[in-house]
Amino acid sequence: MKKNLLIITTFFLSILSLLFNSGNTGDPSYFTMRVIDILILLIITAELIKGYRTAKYRQQFILRNITLIIFSGVYLLALSSLFIIDFTKGHLPYLNLSVIVIRSLYLLYRGFENIKSLEQALSRLNDRPAISIISSFFAMIMLGTLLLMLPFSTADRTGLPFIDAWFTATSAVCVTGLIVVDTAAAFSIAGKVIILMLIQIGGLGIMIITYFSMFILGRKATIEEKQRLSFVISDTDISGIISTLKKIIYLTFSIEAVGAVLLFIGLGGSLGFSGRTAFSAVFHSISAFCNAGFSLFSNSLEGFASNPFVIFTVSLLIILGGLSFAVIFNVRDFINPFSRVKKINLNTRVVLIWTAVLLVSGFFIFYAAEHGGNLKDYSTGTQYLAAFFQSVTLRTAGFNSIPFSHFRTGTILIFCLYMFIGAASGSTAGGIKINTMAVMFAYLKSMLTNSPHVTLYRHQLSRTRVLRAFVVFQYGIAAVFIGSTALALSHDASLRDIIFEAVSAFGTVGLSTGMTSVLNSFGKVVIIFLMFNGRLGPLTILSIFSGKTDKSGVRYPQGDILIG
Repeated sequence: MKKNLLIITTFFLSILSLLFNSGNTGDPSYFTMRVIDILILLIITAELIKGYRTAKYRQQFILRNITLIIFSGVYLLALSSLFIIDFTKGHLPYLNLSVIVIRSLYLLYRGFENIKSLEQALSRLNDRPAISIISSFFAMIMLGTLLLMLPFSTADRTGLPFIDAWFTATSAVCVTGLIVVDTAAAFSIAGKVIILMLIQIGGLGIMIITYFSMFILGRKATIEEKQRLSFVISDTDISGIISTLKKIIYLTFSIEAVGAVLLFIGLGGSLGFSGRTAFSAVFHSISAFCNAGFSLFSNSLEGFASNPFVIFTVSLLIILGGLSFAVIFNVRDFINPFSRVKKINLNTRVVLIWTAVLLVSGFFIFYAAEHGGNLKDYSTGTQYLAAFFQSVTLRTAGFNSIPFSHFRTGTILIFCLYMFIGAASGSTAGGIKINTMAVMFAYLKSMLTNSPHVTLYRHQLSRTRVLRAFVVFQYGIAAVFIGSTALALSHDASLRDIIFEAVSAFGTVGLSTGMTSVLNSFGKVVIIFLMFNGRLGPLTILSIFSGKTDKSGVRYPQGDILIG
């Protein structure tokens, strides 16, 4: 109880401190901020000292709390330096910003602890992993909303209104990319860092990062935690779940690091090789791999429409993020001569084939539909590049290299189909997933050929798997229909723009024909609902309402009903 009280106290002191961050030296607000900073540091230090003195195994205590110890040390160093600068009447704005950033990171760290506590409390009430996932996503969105409302997050030092902060935080955590304020112009460096962290956390999953941070410090996983993780990453091998978790984290950071280096090279030719370019490269690499679509350029990537290096790098990151970790691991093991894996499994084959089909078909359809319209003012090479890039990004990522507001209605409707499908199950992408579409087509093929079994690439599919595919499809249709209807009743906009907006939100794509910028408060809530549903997925949402298995043994007479 005392530990929880300390966590809550420091949590709210951090919030209060952030509210006073805009004060100048000598102002009462500035003095208040420094006093609160000292109180936060004293509470953290007292908690660590008491924990160390009462710990049975002090070495293990240090290992478990190494993150908090590092935070305290860096926090103390930054505050001490800032006090010296204030005393000597010096001026070092980056030092003050560093304190704000460190305090923000600490607030996120404490937020993770609260999320974990909330997840544990909910798991005691109900042992279904879906509740843990939903509650952790919701808590992170609320934490992100709070941070984006604080003055230090925006360039004008006023903070975002609640509804805009909620929308932006949901879009970041749900890796969508729809924005109601210009990310490049509206946010400060600290605000952009917060958005970037929300994207990374949302892309990987809050529970994955939370458990990884505990296990990497030597904490053993319980059976219940392993079961929750297996649900999150869709891995039935509970015995090797921790190893898989570490591989996911390492693979993600490795791909994003390589992508950031390549983008730094590609962006440097236009922006110059500077720290700002490096940050932009890191931001866009993470945003692309997590399929988020957030950009630090007001026109997304339209300024790089003719830059094949940037376009292909971002495209590769998006494709890798949309394949899923399971597929990447299977391909890696297959091509590794020292691996025992000698074949590509069914899931990987389906994902690779359907991804290729959608990419190629999207390229040709988009080019055929728009080469005489929206693409006519570009060179032939740029047209091909734009057609390829939009085929990649419209299914999940949300970047655009050409304006979307003047596309033909037919093109927009085709885009809706691709966005609704999305990428692979288990990936950072949204939509009903290409795995679902493959299973549905396999079922339709079995009906047309009067086959008693549903087969896919010489593999028989279970009845449960087929039913789940159709449930996901029907849920997606229902969500888009309800969202589109709500938007149509509350906004005076064309039906094509409304449908496109709803599908883009549910598919966590992030593309817009311009309607996002004119949404009223009700419309923003509708889009938030769609983004949240699309990121978590129909099966996760519906599993909350699933009841216990019927074991009564009651059998009803067979009925007959006309179909068609």
